[in-house]
Amino acid sequence: MTAFGFGIVGTGMIAKAIADAIGAASNARLAAVSSRTLAKAGAFVAQRPGTQAVEGLADLLARDDIDAIYLAIPTTAKEELALEAIAAGKHVLIDKPFVSAASVQRMAGAAAAAGLLFMDATHFVHHPRRSAVRAALDARIGNPRALHSQFYIQLTNRSNIRFDPAQEPTGALGDLGWYCLRAAVEYLQPQGRVVRASAVCQRDPETGAITQVTGLLGFEDGRSSSFGAGFCSGTTVNEMTLVGDKGVIQLGDFVMNWTNSFDVQASDIPTGFIHRSGSMTPKDFTFIETPSETPQQVLMVQNFADLARSGDRHAFSHYAEATRTTQSYLDAIEAAIDVR
Repeated sequence: MTAFGFGIVGTGMIAKAIADAIGAASNARLAAVSSRTLAKAGAFVAQRPGTQAVEGLADLLARDDIDAIYLAIPTTAKEELALEAIAAGKHVLIDKPFVSAASVQRMAGAAAAAGLLFMDATHFVHHPRRSAVRAALDARIGNPRALHSQFYIQLTNRSNIRFDPAQEPTGALGDLGWYCLRAAVEYLQPQGRVVRASAVCQRDPETGAITQVTGLLGFEDGRSSSFGAGFCSGTTVNEMTLVGDKGVIQLGDFVMNWTNSFDVQASDIPTGFIHRSGSMTPKDFTFIETPSETPQQVLMVQNFADLARSGDRHAFSHYAEATRTTQSYLDAIEAAIDVR
């Protein structure tokens, strides 16, 4: 079978990570990369034999060897370009976050009407650990009641697009808080609507960009999700604790696993999760390993290609709904932000 063809729009850091993942995938190939200038696209593909550089989106969409478009572009431009790709008959893999849940619904609806896959590029949901944690919930922690998560990095360069509210209006909330909110979708799995949302944020004094946010969501079923995210730490932190009525599950690396994610490759540190129940001392904690020789970003590309080819509309709908729900939680926090 011919490898599933991807085109990429964008040449930034995350576009490079996904280009590498496509190159490592067993069922996909990178056919072409588009940028606003041919020079940028050319520099990006210089070390990628067989990948063509193109300028703009139209030439990319016209190619018969491209089955899907990966969009690694500013948030404010995503809907317009995604709808163009869908109209051209291309499946869409798209970097988060989005302008609103309504925008997600428009994109996902257009894709569904065309029989195409629309998926956000959240890597961790494709790692086998996600399924292993969900399968362990009933026996290990019982009924999930609360999720506490945090994702912090150190970022001070104001020339970074994350500091430009005109292109990335939600700053650290959309960039990092997205993963905390997606963890709530995947692991806490609340039922019903958000009945309470509160948040406090800090903004960069020069650009006005959100650089740190602490948020709380309360749901109709009584479950809650609290999180912190920001560019203000001296190290990377991506931890979560899921509390149930019989125990606790903890992940010290829930976004980027230490073993072989795109940003960290510490092969001597196993990927898995900690289960705690009863005793409070670390010597009694249980570590459940969930190994994968294939990095989660490569699994995402492979899963996307297989799913797109399957035409499984029920699965298409599942991923689209997870994206819409995550963005709806982000919208609730954004509306509740109290600037200090």
